[in-house]
Amino acid sequence: MVSSEQLLDILGNETRRMILELLAEKPRYTTEIASLLSIGQKAINDHLRILSESKVIEPYVQKQTRGSPRKYFKVNEKFRLEFTLTPGYFEVYILDSEVDAKSIIERFPEFGELQKQVEQIETIRKIGKYGQICRDLGDEMVRLRKAKMYVESLLAKVRIKCMKVIDSLNLNPEEKRVLFELVTAEGNITVEEISVKCKIPEQETIRVLNELKKRGLLRL
Repeated sequence: MVSSEQLLDILGNETRRMILELLAEKPRYTTEIASLLSIGQKAINDHLRILSESKVIEPYVQKQTRGSPRKYFKVNEKFRLEFTLTPGYFEVYILDSEVDAKSIIERFPEFGELQKQVEQIETIRKIGKYGQICRDLGDEMVRLRKAKMYVESLLAKVRIKCMKVIDSLNLNPEEKRVLFELVTAEGNITVEEISVKCKIPEQETIRVLNELKKRGLLRL
C-alpha cells in the first residue's frame, strides 16, 4: 500500500480523479473510459496502471455474450481515504481492511434496521423504494459526519494543548516533533512511522527517542 503522501500526489492528477469518478459509478473498461473522457487510450492505460499499483482500483476479467473476455476496472472495495484538516489537526487515513459488520451493529444497534433494508433490496422492484433507502442512508451519513466533526474538534483541542506543553519544555525542534507524535499517536506507533511523520531519518529518530528517554520524558 502506498503512503498517504504518495496517494495525494497520485490523486493530484485531474484525469485520475475523473477516472475515479467514473469508476465510483460502476466498473468500466479502458476504451469506455477513454471515450467518456475524450482522452487517448494509451494515456488512460497509464493512469489505470498507476491507480492499480496504488491499490485504489483493481482489474478483473468478465466474460462477454459475444467476443472474447473483457478487462474491467473497479474501485477497490476495501479502500477508504479520509482527509481531515482543521486548526490543530491534520491527518490523511488510508483504510484497507474489511468492515466487521457484526461488531459495528453490536455497538450501534440503530444500524440493524438499515442493514435489513439493504439486504431486502434484491427483492425490491419499485424504484421509489431504492430512493427511500438512499435517503435513509444519506441521513445517517450526515449524522455520523457531524458526530465525527465534533470528536475531531475535541481531538484538535487536546493536540493544541499538548503542543503548548511540549513547547514549554527545553527541547530542540526535532525532539518536540517526535515527542508530539508519540503522545498524540492513535494507538501504537513504530519508529518507522515516527520517522515518516517527522520527516527525519530512522537513525536520527532513534537517537531522539533515546535522548527523550534519558530526560525521563518517555519509556521505550
